[in-house]
Amino acid sequence: MADVEQYRATFEMVDVDGDGFVSVEEVKNLMRVLGQEVSTLRAVEVVVAADANGDGKISLEEFAALMEAARR
Repeated sequence: MADVEQYRATFEMVDVDGDGFVSVEEVKNLMRVLGQEVSTLRAVEVVVAADANGDGKISLEEFAALMEAARR
């Protein structure tokens, strides 16, 4: 299990609207800021892959797990 506090600051920067979740639009915005345009379909795929509880958005815990998986 990932240490969520390790990713909180990054999560809060990505969660532009401050609702406590990362949405498809916020994934697209993040990728744009990182210099890579992604389609809505690709952003949806990222959210679905990270969304462990199936609510259609990425929580801090899911974000931390995604970041840990990307490090491997």
